[in-house]
Amino acid sequence: MTTVVISVGSNMNEPQSQVQSVYDELGKSYMNIQMSSLYLTQPVGPVTQDPFVNAIVRFDTNLAAPEVLQNLLNLERKAGRNRDREIPRGPRTLDLDIILFGDEIWSEEALSIPHPRFRERRFVLEPAAEIVADQQDPVTKKNIDQLLMECRDDSWITLLEEVAVSL
Repeated sequence: MTTVVISVGSNMNEPQSQVQSVYDELGKSYMNIQMSSLYLTQPVGPVTQDPFVNAIVRFDTNLAAPEVLQNLLNLERKAGRNRDREIPRGPRTLDLDIILFGDEIWSEEALSIPHPRFRERRFVLEPAAEIVADQQDPVTKKNIDQLLMECRDDSWITLLEEVAVSL
């Protein structure tokens, strides 16, 4: 059994619903699933766009990483994402990235694990620290809490429930 950590994000077509729906769908296929709180985050990309709703989901599986990736890509397509037609790092109905896959390291064109930029992204590390703080990055041998303390990303990130309360 392998513990998988994925990042979930959306800033189109009711982002909060998109994130919740994917969690529900993943729960049908994977074991011991858990999701962080939802966060409203500053978009990182070349175009002006709405903030993202982001979360981290962890689950256990007996599948291999390429099979999990294919399942995630299918969920993105089901949510209306077309990677061939979108602006890179632009608005997305659903963005699912494998961050960690147990202690495995993959470096292929279609699959890089750990995610190559997750250590630089507060919108990944902060929600990950909620539910997998002790999970170790197999490359640096540092856990999520350590990576978050070292993260230099100054993009804003706010708990979604705090935003709702202040409106």
